[in-house]
Amino acid sequence: MKWTMWMLALAFGLCAMLAYAQDFPRQPLRIIVPFAQGTVADMIGRLVAEELKISLGQPVIVENRVGVSGLVGVGSLAHAPDDGHTIGIGNEATHVTVPLVRKKVAYDPVKDFTPLAVAVRTPMAIAVNPKLLPVRDVAGLLEAGRATAGGIAFGTMGEGSPQQLIGELLNQRAGTHFIHVPCASSPEAVQDAIAGKRPMVISTLATLLPHQDKLRIVAIADPARLPALPALPTIAETVPGVVLTGWSGFFAPAKVPPAVAGKLSKALAAALHKPAVA
Repeated sequence: MKWTMWMLALAFGLCAMLAYAQDFPRQPLRIIVPFAQGTVADMIGRLVAEELKISLGQPVIVENRVGVSGLVGVGSLAHAPDDGHTIGIGNEATHVTVPLVRKKVAYDPVKDFTPLAVAVRTPMAIAVNPKLLPVRDVAGLLEAGRATAGGIAFGTMGEGSPQQLIGELLNQRAGTHFIHVPCASSPEAVQDAIAGKRPMVISTLATLLPHQDKLRIVAIADPARLPALPALPTIAETVPGVVLTGWSGFFAPAKVPPAVAGKLSKALAAALHKPAVA
């Protein structure tokens, strides 16, 4: 009798979950972007929001919750209602590097989230202000990094970010003296380099490309050159092993119903494969 009752309860529960998923979403959705406007994550969030609004039939609000290398926004996502109406974007910083290097993080990057979709791979790049640091390649940059009295300052999106790790890897493996200066966001770090506040910046390639008239992109941290930019070398061609490729993806809180997570994953995959988004 107990076994029968348990099976009936399970069946009713499954029926309720499926019914909820069929009715989902019942209200506007929210996409938490843990980085500033103009970043790769922000661009992805806004492009996908427009597609989800059409496919799911509800308004989709993009909310930038900035701070501590993405920890503020992703932390709020981890503790958001688990009904599926709040999702967010995470990346290699929020789910890998920053939790590894900081003593206190308000979430578990594995246990507190349900992965929904991988959005994009994000190449990292080193750029310089040519007026302050007139180098043209990695070899020249390393030479300057060893010879400059007091070292060379470089800006990134924040402490523990993968961009900082690239600079520290160069210090470790090439004997340079690059000094990390954390900023509030990647766009701020790029603008500081353009304004001459520091001669060097490490950021996402997508954030740097619009500013090639003011900054010189020296190299990327991918393992191989990009087919779209074959003339742009990799750091590893000069310093083997300095490779760090970024990524961005969509997540929901950990306890979102599986059927709802499946519906969201399907809608996100369809949005990301739209030609305008891709």
